[in-house]
Amino acid sequence: MEQMTKSNRLIERVERRLALAVWGRALFVSFVISASLYLALMLFSRLTGYWTGWFPLESISSVAIGTLVLSAILFRRPDREQAARLIDQRQGTKDLFLTVTMLEQAVGNYKPLVAQDAEKQAQKIKPFQVVEFAWAKRVGWVCASSLVLFLTLQYAPQLDPFGEVQAAEIEQEKVKEFQKEKKATKARMAELKNKDNGAGDEESKDVKLAVENLKSDFRKMTPGKKQENAKTLAGHQKSLGGKWRQRAEENMKSMMMKADQAQKFGGMSKDDGMKKWSKELQEGSTQSLTKEMDELKDQLQRLMKEKDPVKREKLQNEIQKKLKEMESFAREQTSSKPMAAALKRAMKQMQMAQSKGLSPEEAFKEAMESMDLAKMELKEVAQSAKDMKKLEEALKVLQMAKKANDKSGLDGEACENCMTLEDYEELYAEMMGGEMPGEGTGNEGQGGGGKVDEDDTGDKGFKTEKSKSAITAGKVLLSFKSKGLSDSGEAKKNYNKLVTDLKQGMSEAIMQEQIPPGYHDGIKKYFNSLEKKTDENTPQK
Repeated sequence: MEQMTKSNRLIERVERRLALAVWGRALFVSFVISASLYLALMLFSRLTGYWTGWFPLESISSVAIGTLVLSAILFRRPDREQAARLIDQRQGTKDLFLTVTMLEQAVGNYKPLVAQDAEKQAQKIKPFQVVEFAWAKRVGWVCASSLVLFLTLQYAPQLDPFGEVQAAEIEQEKVKEFQKEKKATKARMAELKNKDNGAGDEESKDVKLAVENLKSDFRKMTPGKKQENAKTLAGHQKSLGGKWRQRAEENMKSMMMKADQAQKFGGMSKDDGMKKWSKELQEGSTQSLTKEMDELKDQLQRLMKEKDPVKREKLQNEIQKKLKEMESFAREQTSSKPMAAALKRAMKQMQMAQSKGLSPEEAFKEAMESMDLAKMELKEVAQSAKDMKKLEEALKVLQMAKKANDKSGLDGEACENCMTLEDYEELYAEMMGGEMPGEGTGNEGQGGGGKVDEDDTGDKGFKTEKSKSAITAGKVLLSFKSKGLSDSGEAKKNYNKLVTDLKQGMSEAIMQEQIPPGYHDGIKKYFNSLEKKTDENTPQK
């Protein structure tokens, strides 16, 4: 048993070494196949521009993976008979060990003799003499081939004869931009959600506080202290006017002025829908625009489910057209850059549905997210409109208070029962005999009528300032060169054109200087009177 164990042990050790040698050979062959295939595909990509996304630096690891997978397929484990035959071949034992592997099934009296002979030979044979590991040369080839692959991957020039590389780069840039805008949308939505600006109230907290402080100081007015009263009112006028200008600069400036020009100077909106949106926003309402946005979201939902290519394209064009109208309104009418940016982003994300790097579902989903952000920005615009309306009301009442103070002085005790700005407006109108800001009551010119006693002593804190705006269409207001009598029709035409230019320049000046609304009516009344006087003085034919 001991002798048989030695020969069998030799066969088993040779079998293991043979298995390792066979597997090593399979690995080498698999590496050659994998590396050759990788090199061929990579060179094809570099020469034609196709499949450029398949070969980043880390793609070289696919050679190792392919080698392992292919070697597992090619590897066949040798058995005992193969190991015994290899011993006999290498040691010249004339099938002695092959016979040992068959003794259990053999019949005859020669088995002990074979076993004894095999045992003697097994003592002399070493497994490494039968199976030698010639690995150094193959490992060298593998290292050299890997270096060639790496250098080729890094430094081989990329050709683009068919424009595929440029197209792929454009798609990659689109995907990067998509991801960037996705993050921007989420960040802005989080900012607006965390922003506590009194959303849902008639006005924001800072405007409400300013108005309450104004009403509080109204109740503190003293009849015999006109100068102190005027100084307090001037402070409130500066504060409220600053808040009004701030909101005008932020996002309501363009909308308020365009709507005002259309109403006051005969302008006409080309689009009834936008005109309605603008009018509602001036009142602080977002009902129509919000409804339009909700309908667009519903259309996007239908677009995601639509399978018919024709209907899908038609629906997508309708959505894009409506989004473009809203973006134009937000940019030109409200001057709300955040709202316009959100709507523009939604249009881009819809177009990204055609990109190869994104799925249509993902693009449409982010477009709806941008629509939600646009709705939040719309609420911000509406809140600004509410604030401006309240500030205009406060400035109007403040102007009345200043006139009432100049006329007869203010008495805070008369305001004890006043709760709202309307109550103060009614009180000061009664004190002025029904006179409103910008209106005249007497016959002395077009001013406030009558003379008011003034005290010119003391420092009033008055500063002389010069407007930076140009109220005329040019440097020359009027210029006439004529001999004798001119044609009345032509003179009137020229004069009316100049008056129209003046009125336009006046409107621009109001906008540039951001004059608070309390002064608008008086300024416009004066320029309207110029045209009226022209009509009265023109001789009739």
